[in-house]
Amino acid sequence: MKITDIKTISLKFPYEKFIADGLSCCYGRGAFLILVETDEGLTGIGESATFGASPKAMAEVVKSQLKPLLIGENPLDTERLWEKMLWNNWANGRRGIVMGAASGIDIALWDIVGKASGMPLYRLFGANRNKVSGYASAGFYGQDKTEDDLKREMEGYLEKGYSAFKMKVGRSRKNFRMPLQYMRNGSFTISQEEDMKRVELVRNTVGKDKTLMLDMNCTWTVEDVLAAEADLDRLGIFWIEEPARTDDVEGYVKMTARLKNILVAGCESEQGLARYKELLSMKALDVVQANLGWSGGFTECRRIAALTMAYNKLFTPHTFFSAVLTAANIHFAASLPNVPFIESEENFNPLRTELLKNPLEHDKEMSYLVPEGPGLGIELNWDVVEKYSE
Repeated sequence: MKITDIKTISLKFPYEKFIADGLSCCYGRGAFLILVETDEGLTGIGESATFGASPKAMAEVVKSQLKPLLIGENPLDTERLWEKMLWNNWANGRRGIVMGAASGIDIALWDIVGKASGMPLYRLFGANRNKVSGYASAGFYGQDKTEDDLKREMEGYLEKGYSAFKMKVGRSRKNFRMPLQYMRNGSFTISQEEDMKRVELVRNTVGKDKTLMLDMNCTWTVEDVLAAEADLDRLGIFWIEEPARTDDVEGYVKMTARLKNILVAGCESEQGLARYKELLSMKALDVVQANLGWSGGFTECRRIAALTMAYNKLFTPHTFFSAVLTAANIHFAASLPNVPFIESEENFNPLRTELLKNPLEHDKEMSYLVPEGPGLGIELNWDVVEKYSE
């Protein structure tokens, strides 16, 4: 079997009103899909995370830097092809959009491996279970969003069957060291007191027996976190996600050492095995959240997950893009023993809910059921692809 072509598809869905986390505002949703075609009629589907990168720039990286390396190669040679993409872009490709583009290609290659073998990927990797618990990832800020709106939102997730929840915090107007001042709509803030009141509201809404996590999106300082430890303990917070800027490794080491009951999770924006080795060896993280579509696809992220297990830490892949990357994360998580649950985003996003012919399924407790078809076990709905193509 040989690779005959690699194509990219950029999708976009704009919001009428933006939603916001502690750092940035989200004005719509996008997806950067990659199709790897072969001479035997098998086509692999992959997705790269973008984290705000230009889809046009990523498409050019695929076309000019990665595709020429892979045309004519056997798509089943995933390890060798990963190394070929890496080493031919060693100086410019270990970080940023080149690594992201290579990650999406790797996912598509593994989809072909699964299709060629007639097996779903989670079984090909060595199945640990056939469903994966999801946690409701929501609780964003909105311009007109009230505390009552937030309460009703969380009540809705309870009714769906979730037992674990994550919400956004950190959009505080008094945090003068945060980079919010440089961001679009950076003047959209609330007080620190209002922010913590939101957390208390959510805890009271979901109940003391449910798992609650906070995502700061790099907006707190290490000192902020340590000063808030008593309140976070009182509210029963399971983990704080990317609490401070992720390049402050010494700060993360200090937080994991000092916090007794609260786990420190991160870092979705990091890439590659070497970077996570640094973070784990320095004891900077309790929970690793590498993104399959950004940090190396299945090939590299399987190494990261194994390293995480060697350090006896949890692994929960970051899941916040379209249904393609969500499906990849479900297969990946179902093959691993150190994944307690994965992100189940609840913001409106048709690229997640409408993109597949057969949407991803949950059970009554909001665990993802792993697709049982070969490879990723998914098919694109081409009408939806056409509708949202840029």
